[in-house]
Amino acid sequence: MFLSSSFLDLVLYNGITDMKNGQVSFRSTSDGWRGKLAQNFTYENVKQIAEAISIYLIKNMREQRLVIGYDTRFMSKDFAIFMSSVFQQHGINVTIIRDPSTTPLLSFTTYKYKFPLGINITASHNPPFDNGIKIRMNYGGTPSEEIVAKIESYLNTKPRSSKIQGKVIFVNPRKNYAKTIRKLAGISKAKNSRIKVLVDTMYGSSRGLLKEVFNNSKVQIDYLHENYDPYFGGMNPEPKFESTTELQDIIKKGKYSFGIAHDGDGDRIVAVLPKIGYLSPHEISALLVLYLGKYKQFKGKVLGSSTLGRRVKRVCETLGLTYETMPVGFKNATKQMLEGKVLVAAEENGGVGFGFYVPERDATLAATILVDAEATIGLANLFKELEKIAGRSGFCRYNFTPSVNRENLFSMIIKDTATFNYKEIESVNKSDGVKVIYKNGDWLSIRYSGTEDILRIYCESDTRGKAVKIKNFALKCILEIERRIK
Repeated sequence: MFLSSSFLDLVLYNGITDMKNGQVSFRSTSDGWRGKLAQNFTYENVKQIAEAISIYLIKNMREQRLVIGYDTRFMSKDFAIFMSSVFQQHGINVTIIRDPSTTPLLSFTTYKYKFPLGINITASHNPPFDNGIKIRMNYGGTPSEEIVAKIESYLNTKPRSSKIQGKVIFVNPRKNYAKTIRKLAGISKAKNSRIKVLVDTMYGSSRGLLKEVFNNSKVQIDYLHENYDPYFGGMNPEPKFESTTELQDIIKKGKYSFGIAHDGDGDRIVAVLPKIGYLSPHEISALLVLYLGKYKQFKGKVLGSSTLGRRVKRVCETLGLTYETMPVGFKNATKQMLEGKVLVAAEENGGVGFGFYVPERDATLAATILVDAEATIGLANLFKELEKIAGRSGFCRYNFTPSVNRENLFSMIIKDTATFNYKEIESVNKSDGVKVIYKNGDWLSIRYSGTEDILRIYCESDTRGKAVKIKNFALKCILEIERRIK
């Protein structure tokens, strides 16, 4: 495949955090670590992480077994097998998921089969030359910051080799996972409906999962971009409006009931309806809350990230459900989900978790519930009901790569929020990045990514076109601040 120089610039340089003496630092994320192949995601660095996990597993958890999955990225399987060999040297028995695994599948396997810890080799939606290590705990969710910090405290400690080597086995948990998803979603009506769904896997690891869920039913699941391509078709495997144009074009022709798209490791979702078009994560979350709360009569608190659209909150107010804003990052929902108080936890990036399952985002479970909603009421009808309850909404998200130091730029943005007066400002919230709320209800949020060296710009208005105008205004302001810094 021929790659343009601009694409190579993106995948090679987007996300580098710090360079000292020619070494690129390994980036910690909320649930593990990410880096760039051949720069810092190397066998040597991965070995250090594996050794630190070995010490934590044996010393802190008193365990000697774990499970490993891997996505469809270049060398992900190689790194999974390499990590297993490191664990074996320290007497740890390793179970490897045989085929490329979504992170939700890894989480299910960790919880279902009582592994103390699970690892997925993935960089989620990041550029093709990135890779990473995601940790999942025995409860099927993200580790706490304290657990990640404790593992990192062992990075310079050499674990003892074991006289007895650990064993490695391969498993395929897909059928048991699909059975669990079917039971959770309650698809008795959907399985007898002639619904046709097109799934864009974005060349990721979710291929085949939804079809397995609806095996032996009348629901037809077809796939787009399910072949192996470590370049992800020349773009990041991130489901959003700009990256799903092919899916949108196919669904508009009316041959499918609806379409969905997942990210590289299958924990995010967007959708497309034939006569309505693209549905952002904000709309997906609102539809799921409306369907589960009204038509399934489920109860519980709804958690939404600080950058989630306003309609989820309006649906909650209509249904009498408690709505609570949480900082960006699904780890902020994990504790409450473990306590059993949550119905839905949603993020603006398409990650949706359900309180009646493990504390994890699961795009396959979300997709299954959407199929059930299509069979029960029709997604187009549910969307019309949503608009009556919560009004119209349009959203825009933009990733901005700074040309100056990111921290310096963001510090200036925080100090100069009055610059972003696209409309009359009602309030400014600086608890999670900066969020400027305008008096007409529109809003703008700017924060920097925890996994890439970029600023994320989020905007909401009553149409996508108006939200894009807010984004363009914000981008102009940021570029001016950059010019002053230079």
